[in-house]
Formats: sequence, structure tokens, C-alpha cells
Amino acid sequence: YNQDLDIIIKNKTKGGELIITANGNPYLFKEVELLVHHAPVVERWKITAFLQPETNLIKYENGTDKPLDYYGITLRISEMYFIPLENPNRPTDLGIKVLLKNYIVYENNPRLREAVYVHIEHLIGEKAFANDLFFIEIDQLKNEDLEDNCVLELYNLKFFIDSIEYD
Repeated sequence: YNQDLDIIIKNKTKGGELIITANGNPYLFKEVELLVHHAPVVERWKITAFLQPETNLIKYENGTDKPLDYYGITLRISEMYFIPLENPNRPTDLGIKVLLKNYIVYENNPRLREAVYVHIEHLIGEKAFANDLFFIEIDQLKNEDLEDNCVLELYNLKFFIDSIEYD
């Protein structure tokens, strides 16, 4: 149908889920929506358009989430933080600085940015990632960042985005 679209298959005991994703490419969103709209109904299978936002944040709050490994880059969302950034020339464009506990380990890895993007996309959903975030910086988390309470947990990013959209 389109080689730039991907699928994710999730097996569950009482059925499965087939997720059609545009890999965050907004130019392919309409194709994903059309494909899912015209997909046949298959017993015990749910067909979903786009990666959906994570709704169960308890594992992140408790620090019991499993590390996600992406091409040798191991990151845990519960250990990732962010600071909102503004672009003075475009004040409605939200950016964030993602702070990692182990940034210095991976800072020279060419896949680091991609790994962080994948984590955020899985956390806040594919459409929010493409439509709501305009720029992302990545840096080392410092102890004083936590002490000064100037950072937010990354798992709260979706709540933050939703709160500024309705202000």
C-alpha cells in the first residue's frame, strides 16, 4: 500500500491489535486514516491508526518501567525529564529540552536523537509528537536541576501539552 507506513502487532490473550503508523510523518497521516477506515473487520483484532498516548503512567511514577533499548541506547522514561522551551520569534511553538541521566554516555551516538524521539512518540502518541512539539534539545540532567525543581518528569509531557492548549 505504502512502503513508508509501518505496522506494530501487539498480541493479547483474547485477541490482538494491529497499529498502522506513519512513523510521525504528518504527510502520511491521511493515508493511515484511510487505510484503517477501509480495513476489514477481523474477529478478535483491533486495528488502530497511529501510536496512541500511553495512559498507564504508574510504572513511570514508581520507577518500575523497563528500560527501552534502541540500537544499544538504553533509556528509561522514568529517568527522563524535560524543561519547556519557547521560541521568541514563534511563541506558540512549543519546544522542550529533554534531560537524561546518562546523556554523557550516549552524546556521541548518532542514534541518540532518534532514540529520544521514539521514546517521546510512544509516550505522548504519534499525532501529538508530530503536531505539538516543534523542537527538541537533549542534554545532561544535573543534580541542581532536580534540586531547583525546574524540571518536569517526561512522563508528564502529555499533561503539560494538554494544559497549555486549553489555557
